Amino acid sequence: MHKPLIVGTLSLQQSGPHTSIDLCRAYDLVLSALSWERRATSAVSAIKELKSPLTLLKFASSSEEMEAAKAESLKTFQTLTGEISIVELQGSTQFQKNADRLVDLITERVTVVGRPIKILVDITCMPKAYSLFLMGMGFANGYISRIDCIYAEGAYSLADPNTDQSPNPDPRSIISDGEWASLQVPYFSADVAIPNSRDIIVAMGGEIGLSLPFIEKYEPVMLSLALITESIVQQPELLLPGERAALDDLLSEPNAVRINVPLCDVSALADHAVTFARSSGSEVVSAIALGSKPHALALGLAALSEPNLEIICRVPKRYKPLDVAPLGPIWLYEIEDRFEPSAYF
Repeated sequence: MHKPLIVGTLSLQQSGPHTSIDLCRAYDLVLSALSWERRATSAVSAIKELKSPLTLLKFASSSEEMEAAKAESLKTFQTLTGEISIVELQGSTQFQKNADRLVDLITERVTVVGRPIKILVDITCMPKAYSLFLMGMGFANGYISRIDCIYAEGAYSLADPNTDQSPNPDPRSIISDGEWASLQVPYFSADVAIPNSRDIIVAMGGEIGLSLPFIEKYEPVMLSLALITESIVQQPELLLPGERAALDDLLSEPNAVRINVPLCDVSALADHAVTFARSSGSEVVSAIALGSKPHALALGLAALSEPNLEIICRVPKRYKPLDVAPLGPIWLYEIEDRFEPSAYF
């Protein structure tokens, strides 16, 4: 159990790794997402007793292969609880249409309950922009008093498979296809809309070559790079040549500072992001969530506290049906509004 972290009006209690989770409260809404990944049901499976109905978000897929894998995921969820409802959504890259549906889902539940609600979100296979949107929209409007999140670690391979011997191959696409577009996540905008100067903090992931131009277009004054401690980026000699060159370019920038953060350590990255934002001499600090889903959660916590901090996610043209196997560890992040009484009962 980590020491609680106070971030503005919110507090975070982080715990893990767990093999099972004994939840100490009932929730007004429990959310997870259907996915083609094998780890999709791992976090919910780890709950000893799920006391609330389960709502599954089903993003539309572009292939029969993806749909078949999601159908198998649903069968597993059905063995865990008999109370399941499914919310049909557009493809995950259609953010605004899906965000409107999520607002309806939350407000309908608030109306039924008659107070700010407590929600549990399985962020394992939920695109980062949506878990961030739920948190920002919920706390900003007083819809939620608590959002607890569970996450199952998964296995990604970033190593050079020795199948491409070219000295400078194209940037490696691991989970996405096509050019990346920027998404300013609603409820996570800075006070200054068009800044004259900007610092950037990046939660880095595995697609380093694709990240480089995405980061450089913002022309930061200062650049903070948060690299995953357990990632193979800590051993750059094992990366594909193009990925290694992109990492070298980023780390050699004269304005760049590097920190290493464990994959699932929300508390450490949130604390760093708050400190970085408060020490910034620029009008805006842009936090770019390219890495792990827990790291996106950390940036969201910091942004709800700091008025100069905004959150940007990348939206690819499409996602690849990459099957991610569960590694075993499960993490729990309990985030509550410290000044909302209903968070405590």
